[in-house]
Amino acid sequence: MIQVYRKIRQKLLAQNNFQKYVMYAIGEIFLVVVGILLALQFNNWSIENVNKVKEKWYLINMVEDIEYQRDVLKYMKEHYENCIKTSESILKSYKETKNFQNIDSLNEKLNLLMETDNFPNINNTYQELISSGQQALIKNKELSVNIIDYYLYSEDNYIDVKNNNDNVFYRELHPVFYDLAQIVMIDKELYEDKDGLFETDSEIDIILIKKLEIDDTKMKFLNALKSLILIYKLQLEMIDDTIEMGRDLVQKIDDELGLTPDMVNQTE
Repeated sequence: MIQVYRKIRQKLLAQNNFQKYVMYAIGEIFLVVVGILLALQFNNWSIENVNKVKEKWYLINMVEDIEYQRDVLKYMKEHYENCIKTSESILKSYKETKNFQNIDSLNEKLNLLMETDNFPNINNTYQELISSGQQALIKNKELSVNIIDYYLYSEDNYIDVKNNNDNVFYRELHPVFYDLAQIVMIDKELYEDKDGLFETDSEIDIILIKKLEIDDTKMKFLNALKSLILIYKLQLEMIDDTIEMGRDLVQKIDDELGLTPDMVNQTE
């Protein structure tokens, strides 16, 4: 093709037809410019397609992270509700009898109260998006803001719950429960061949009940129960709000991806 253009130029020059040569030169420049523009357009189109694929990948994986976080939060919520219910039942029994001797399965209840959870901050995909500097891949700016708000709220909740656990639960509440309970081994496979070395002792139960007759111990125990209820109720609100925000965000992402409820169910 280049040789053809060269021959045309040479022919026009040989004919001394300057006007036609100029028109030809302009036409040739025009064709070159059009070719460059088409190449750039194709390149932009290719980059845009690649970015759309990346955007879809990030959004789909964020949905998976949010739904996994939701499952963890539901388990955490169930544990908190059980602890609140257990604590309230102990308080109610004490109010009626003014002692802890007739509380059913007190040791098992104390073992339950010694367990707690950290708020799940499952943000691997979001952190990958941020660290790679590709936030602009999310073209829908309103959706982008919603995503940022969700993960900032989750991070705040993670920090708040961790502070409560570190500064209140493990420092103030857990020692009280631990001092009044025998540890119950949940995984029996770990000790079933140990000749009962890890079984609870009924005589120790009696000793622990007697400890609860001491006024100072009794007061610490009652305060620990009330504090646990207060903290867990506040954290339950965090969990419910996060689950609701996550559900709304997943719906908005599905809408952005053009997924119908039936399509979503098929992918689950």
